Amino acid sequence: MLSPSEIEGAAALPRAGETNHKGRTMKRADRRKVMLSLGAIVAATVQLAYAPGAMAADPVKIGLALPLSGAAATYGQELQRGAEYAADLVNQRGGILGGRKIELVFEDEKGTPQGGVAAVQKLMSVGRVKAITGGTNSSVVLAESSVTKKRILQVNAGAQADAITDQGSPWLFQVNNTVSLNSESFNAYVVKTLKPKSVAYMGENSEFNKTVLEKLKASLQAAGIELVSTSTYDAETNDFTSILTKIKASNPDMIYVADAYPARAAQLWKQVRQLGGFKIEVMSPGVVTPGMIKPSEGAMNGVITGEIFMASDPGAEGKEFVENYQKKFNSSPGKGELVIFEAINLIAAAMDKAGTDSDYDKISKVIRENSWPSPRGLLKFDEKGRARAPYFYIQRVENGAVVQVERVSSN
Repeated sequence: MLSPSEIEGAAALPRAGETNHKGRTMKRADRRKVMLSLGAIVAATVQLAYAPGAMAADPVKIGLALPLSGAAATYGQELQRGAEYAADLVNQRGGILGGRKIELVFEDEKGTPQGGVAAVQKLMSVGRVKAITGGTNSSVVLAESSVTKKRILQVNAGAQADAITDQGSPWLFQVNNTVSLNSESFNAYVVKTLKPKSVAYMGENSEFNKTVLEKLKASLQAAGIELVSTSTYDAETNDFTSILTKIKASNPDMIYVADAYPARAAQLWKQVRQLGGFKIEVMSPGVVTPGMIKPSEGAMNGVITGEIFMASDPGAEGKEFVENYQKKFNSSPGKGELVIFEAINLIAAAMDKAGTDSDYDKISKVIRENSWPSPRGLLKFDEKGRARAPYFYIQRVENGAVVQVERVSSN
């Protein structure tokens, strides 16, 4: 690129026939040769400035579709915090692809399938992001995947439905356990340790809960335990009195509640208490967070659930993550913060290793062929793009928090 002095010198060249400061006369042909040479240098400099290599400083945009409002907003807030933490650490380490920073672009999917579709469409068309992540509710992520399929890399952080990765999309990955994997560990505890004689089930009529119920039925049948009542409700339901009264009439040993929306679930458990509760109470694994427990105002105390991560027992690999997170935010991370932390790091590391932010075939191949360090240990993705948690934790709600009952290996 020409320096200011060189440009100034070029501008000061004498015209043909004029004499320069050394007393020499510039011929017309000589001046033309010099100006042509300078023109070529300027053109090359401009071309270089807009070449791909000159874009190395541009950030790599990662889009996050999160429920920042609506019934699942507490999930969205947890994931937003974990994502920002992960991006900060990647950028502090120097970024990816030769020094490019990670830039997060957030859109509110409002906890609805329609909101999810609108969010990812905006992230792709307006935000010009290079990958999509987020995901807390299965119906929302399923809707989003119809937009992202064969168009962009998508890493589902938190939603659990098997149907998401059953689609066989080569650019779609899942960090959280599927419903099937969680049910495998949790249902084993229900039938072998809790040993109810009869069970009543209630949950939202959704893709997530469809698989929860299917797996529960199979586990109970294999153990000879009777499923005496099955009740489903739609997303707008907030009065569960009639359903709970019906369940009470069936007199089950245990009630199994499957609901992934914190505000609604908190209201449901309050109504359970108003009707006197049940001998054994359990909540589908992978959904119980402080954002669900706190608004229940004590109504969830005694409820048994399960999860793939606990900050109180993070394992050797997760200890540093938990300690550093606590120092930064003065609170402990939950599963939501963990899985989005892993999703952001996976996207960044895979792009860096693949040497590209947009060749999704290459990036996906790199993801499947390698193991990825995380606070849970090395994550390995199967042919469907699913990771499996190395441990599963049985939990009980006590005094506004979950406490560990036991930890079992998932492998």
